[in-house]
Amino acid sequence: MKTTFVKLFVLGAAIAVAACNSNKKAAVKEDGTEVVKIRTPDTTEAGKEEEKVETVAVQGKVGEINKGKDGYTAILTTDDGKIYYATISIPNLKDPKQYRSVQIGETIKVKGDSWKMEDDNYITVRELEK
Repeated sequence: MKTTFVKLFVLGAAIAVAACNSNKKAAVKEDGTEVVKIRTPDTTEAGKEEEKVETVAVQGKVGEINKGKDGYTAILTTDDGKIYYATISIPNLKDPKQYRSVQIGETIKVKGDSWKMEDDNYITVRELEK
């Protein structure tokens, strides 16, 4: 009797773990039937474009600063006119000692993970140079 109980318990635990790791999304219709959709990665060109992350170094003049919860976003304009939204926060920096406030009009150099959303360029700053 004990071994049967243990086997059922282990089987139930295995099913519960497998269900948590599932890529399926279920919805119940009004008539009681269940519709299951399997989430797959976005393989369209737009999806691939959004996933592209590259490391870049950018030097630009700070035009605006938007303060956030644990840092700020500095809007940088480079010499060639490109605009970057650089998110600068202690948790994202490789060395937290690099964190500092910048002023509007100051020219700074940042390195970090860059990506593009629509027509805007974003950088998660990993290094803030003085």
